[in-house]
Amino acid sequence: MESIAKATEKFSLQPSLIGMHRESVEWHSATELWKRELSFFQKLLDQHAPKLDSIEFKKEIDHFQNLITYYDGELVDVLHKKLRKHESRLAAMLQEPKEADVEYYNEHNVIMDEASSFQKVFTEFKHGFFAFIERGFGAN
Repeated sequence: MESIAKATEKFSLQPSLIGMHRESVEWHSATELWKRELSFFQKLLDQHAPKLDSIEFKKEIDHFQNLITYYDGELVDVLHKKLRKHESRLAAMLQEPKEADVEYYNEHNVIMDEASSFQKVFTEFKHGFFAFIERGFGAN
């Protein structure tokens, strides 16, 4: 007679893998949204920046331009690629869980923490950006 533990050994990992998959897909979608938002922010700057003459506003425009370029051209892309690679690995683990892949659970937490940290930074960026837009472009 085969024990329940042995019969379900392969499947005992799956609920947590499915949760990891869901979390990874959500963050992957977030990176796509961030890219679209950054594109929108860039268009706002391009459209309205020439209307602002003061040195103070020009410095802030440069600041936000640099952040948009850095986030869009580097951080979000790197995170997007990490999440895609991570998701591929999780998909493979769901097909054939292996004992050696257990270490990957720790890597999952690191990647999820990185995404969460960027989300906090990006939220602060958006608050600052919108405050700038209201202050600088609201009068135009």
